[in-house]
Amino acid sequence: MLGKTKSLVFGFLLLSLSLSGCLSDSSSVDGETISEQAEITASPCLEPSSSVTQTMVSITVNGEERSFRLSAPSSDAGTKLAVIIAFHGGGGAEEDFQQQSEFDQLGEEEKFIMAYAIAEDGRTSAEGEWYLNTAATSREDNDFTEAIVDELSKDYCIDQDRLYGIGYSLGSMYTYEIACQLNHRFAAVASFAGTMPVDPETCELAGNMGVMHIHGKFDYIIDYDDDWDWKDGEHEGVGTMSNVPGMIDAWSMRANCASSDTDSDFFLEHITHSGCFGDTRIEHYGIEFGEHTWPDEVDGTPTYQLMWDFLSDFTNQN
Repeated sequence: MLGKTKSLVFGFLLLSLSLSGCLSDSSSVDGETISEQAEITASPCLEPSSSVTQTMVSITVNGEERSFRLSAPSSDAGTKLAVIIAFHGGGGAEEDFQQQSEFDQLGEEEKFIMAYAIAEDGRTSAEGEWYLNTAATSREDNDFTEAIVDELSKDYCIDQDRLYGIGYSLGSMYTYEIACQLNHRFAAVASFAGTMPVDPETCELAGNMGVMHIHGKFDYIIDYDDDWDWKDGEHEGVGTMSNVPGMIDAWSMRANCASSDTDSDFFLEHITHSGCFGDTRIEHYGIEFGEHTWPDEVDGTPTYQLMWDFLSDFTNQN
């Protein structure tokens, strides 16, 4: 009798252990499901964003620490945010970007992010604070630019088809590196008082690229009418820099624009090349008595608003 009782108890224990194993497996599956759901819930597009203004962000790019200042709007869950990356002029790393507060406020209203890129320390004056990349060995700033977008995409619902670049002076020159080499990701650039090499080694249009350039015709730092040679130094291969009308014409040909229109008066010349590759435009505002100082407005429109109105016309949908 006792033997039968022991057998029954032993059988019961085996059954309990078996059931326990089944319950444990079920719990594990549920845990994985919960983990997957949590990962989905963590998607930036499923969460609203809060407004931030001029917050410093550090990221590591190719083993080096790089920084940018971030201003982002408040937004509802599911709102896709455009991104404008701003590139300061030479020596402007510690300074406010031109019309910075106006760009920030417009970003809150129009729901786009402003990222103010900061040049890497230690570059020589001959090289310039932004590399004008003509060689594979000088792509650091291109990598930095893409890393900014990738970093923002971790926390914000970024519209990957609406990525833009703006710049002033040397930063304006760098926007043409974006136009030439990052057009597979970026949709348009708008800048003031820059130019680009006459014969860049790499400048292929793999995607759509709208270009707006504003320049003072009395600019004695970056010449408007004449080509000029880049400084000698460690950064080799930049070569001769283009006069501004020649650069605009070159872009209209590169983009295979179908038509051109010029509207000018005593104070301003406005050239529009339209019907371009990817339904883009190439626009130029030549300010007749303008110098190298960023203008508060162009043709009666605040400069920051003029740039956004242009940029926001374009998406990069390949």
